[in-house]
Amino acid sequence: MQIPRSTVPGIVTPAIPGRMASLLLSVLYQFEQTQWMTPEELFAQQARQLQLLFAHAAQTVPLYRRRFVDAGVDATAKVTWETLQRLPILTRAELQAAAGDVNAASLPKSHGKRYTIETSGSTGRAVRIFGTEVTGLFWRACVMREHFWQGRDLGGKLGAIRKARAGTALAPAGARSETWGPASGTIYPTGPAVMLNVVAGLDEQVAWLRRERPDYLISFPSNFMALASYCRDREIGFENLKQVMTVGETVTDDLRRQVSLAWDVPLKDSYSCEEAGYLAVQCPLHETYHVQSENVVLEVVDDEGRPCSPGETGRVLVTCLHNFASPLIRYELGDYAEAGSACACGRGLPTINRVLGRRRNRMVLPDGRSVFPNFGYHDDYRAITDKVRAFQYVQRSADTIEKRMVVSEPLTEAEEAAQRALIVKNLGHPFEIVFSYHDRLSERDSGKFEEFVSDMAL
Repeated sequence: MQIPRSTVPGIVTPAIPGRMASLLLSVLYQFEQTQWMTPEELFAQQARQLQLLFAHAAQTVPLYRRRFVDAGVDATAKVTWETLQRLPILTRAELQAAAGDVNAASLPKSHGKRYTIETSGSTGRAVRIFGTEVTGLFWRACVMREHFWQGRDLGGKLGAIRKARAGTALAPAGARSETWGPASGTIYPTGPAVMLNVVAGLDEQVAWLRRERPDYLISFPSNFMALASYCRDREIGFENLKQVMTVGETVTDDLRRQVSLAWDVPLKDSYSCEEAGYLAVQCPLHETYHVQSENVVLEVVDDEGRPCSPGETGRVLVTCLHNFASPLIRYELGDYAEAGSACACGRGLPTINRVLGRRRNRMVLPDGRSVFPNFGYHDDYRAITDKVRAFQYVQRSADTIEKRMVVSEPLTEAEEAAQRALIVKNLGHPFEIVFSYHDRLSERDSGKFEEFVSDMAL
């Protein structure tokens, strides 16, 4: 049992938490109830919140004042799925073009101060909006729910290998904090947190992990894939490690397998974005993801804007329930996901099976169709050669895919031929496969790496 931090001198139990901790505990208590509601009961609660959000947006936000009128939707009326879906999808380009017109002219005082949210702009088109103390509260609550769901001991040590400001958290020392951060540290006394800049080499990461001995480790999927291969080759284990946590990139079945083979620990993923916070969290019992319905309405729709059935892949739309500063209503993130069905764990929170990436991560076939590529399992390529240290696929044309590689030494003609044949087999189409060799594969400014990018989808 986690005992909250008490802020009253001389009182430790029952604890008397501070203001923010009390607010968080109140929201988390409600989360414990709402997660077991049926989907119909959950939407009824969302609809109550949406009615207030819509009325506020139509009255104070120029962009939505026009959009509600154009859609013929009464912003003050009771919200149903039908009325929600009558509202137009808000694209990233439209959000950027709206500029200040997406910001509310006034804000309820109780929502607290505004703060700026700016996306990483990985496509070269950053988005700048505002959040509030209320949106920050729900972000923290979702962080805590994830810790609770995944059974983490907050008294343990949390490690992170992530992007850091230039020149900070560098090997060998990294950086250190006395708590896990503003979410958990606000409520509970926690163990320390340590961080290493992801620019560190794999040998430096291993040395840091051996010294710091974290119980939990968070990093990007691409870094875990490289680190797991490095450790498997050298039979390196981390006896303290209980769980790895992934953020920011697509998690594949192959990655889960590599992590398990390397360290015999589970991988737990979450799905979030800067604009809307937590969108979905991996189920405590299964690999499916539960939508954080107390924070957002998440839709998966096809190219015509129709809801996808379980197992179908579509575009992700989000409606932020509590952002009254810069409302986002049916905002298209640019991500694709596979819609899920009811989870066997019994939670009524909607599900998505997988998060598949963005449009630029879809392979374009010669007939014009676009699909998410399947390059197969990492170990199948390792069986051909273990010279490849890092790789990335880039579709250069309708017929050509380049495999960019960092290697210990160039592949032989036979090794290239074997890899070429395996790639074509896995993709199911006779692409021309070309190879190029590099000292380093670049990532985006956010530190995220994409295993496959199509020049044709940019």
